[in-house]
Amino acid sequence: MALKVLIRAGLTVVWLTCGIMGQAWAKVDTATRLLERSSSLHGPTGWINIPSANICDSGDLSAAIHRAEAKINLSLWGVIEGGLNFEADQLGARFEKYQNFSSWERLQTNVRAFAEETFRGQAKVKLLDQDWAGLGLAAGLEGQDRYLVVQHHFAGLSKVTMVAGWGTGRFANGFGGLSKAIMPGAEVMFEYDGDGFNAGVRMLLAKHLVFSLAIQNMNNIGEVNNLGEVIGQHLLFGITFVERIW
Repeated sequence: MALKVLIRAGLTVVWLTCGIMGQAWAKVDTATRLLERSSSLHGPTGWINIPSANICDSGDLSAAIHRAEAKINLSLWGVIEGGLNFEADQLGARFEKYQNFSSWERLQTNVRAFAEETFRGQAKVKLLDQDWAGLGLAAGLEGQDRYLVVQHHFAGLSKVTMVAGWGTGRFANGFGGLSKAIMPGAEVMFEYDGDGFNAGVRMLLAKHLVFSLAIQNMNNIGEVNNLGEVIGQHLLFGITFVERIW
């Protein structure tokens, strides 16, 4: 009798533990989807320096800044996104350079030159969604550089996401990486961006706010002379804010 009671109590504990863990990891899945809305350094939804195959939900407007790099993106129908990336600290100097609007011709010339020198456009279209295809796939454009990126999220206790891609320009050497959820609302990332290796973490500060912290070009970090140069050249941090506007 006592044995039956112990077995029944043990099974109850196991059942409760599995239920609690299941709820916790379900929260990890939900939080991971929120983290996936964050912007990469170059503007599109992505990790540290590389784009992902994710796109925000339809009508989501995201604004992000990494150091002085600012970017704005808009998602349409959850299938396509587009936006601009620019150096916020250079806006004043560039406006001073092209502020001569003394004639209609000068206005046209300077406004076009200001826009071309200041803003870099990007766009991405989702070709496959993992929810129904088992694999995420997207094609994108950053300035003149094109890429194709594939992504897979492994469910279960591992909560690992893999990304791999290739393209032209800065994507010509290929890129890829791994991320691992460490708790609801936080994950670590390790990537190769075609030029160097980067590692970082991103976490939810609120439902609409993602904070990112990373070290980029880790393969060259030994070439700097002091801590100031390490911080200036290799430390990357940023905030992405996402809000649905319709």
